[in-house]
Amino acid sequence: MRGRSKVTGRDFNIAVAFEPGERGGPGIAQSTFHHFADYNWDTLSGCPSFVDEPPGDGMKRVQEALADTQRYALNIAAWLSGVSIPSK
Repeated sequence: MRGRSKVTGRDFNIAVAFEPGERGGPGIAQSTFHHFADYNWDTLSGCPSFVDEPPGDGMKRVQEALADTQRYALNIAAWLSGVSIPSK
């Protein structure tokens, strides 16, 4: 799947996954790959050369933000691999 940036007009890839089922199943579409980059989880680690925006401060300002983000990534990985993980 492809999307187009409203800012630059460039096309970009979107990761899409669906769980197969008789009548369909749950799916996920993730166009913001950068949310999984270390820079967004720890802005002190520095940013990739292609990033030209200033870093946000949500991870520092909102105490549970990093834990929620890590749990989101874990849930996606578990779902895609078919592994069940215990609830929080």
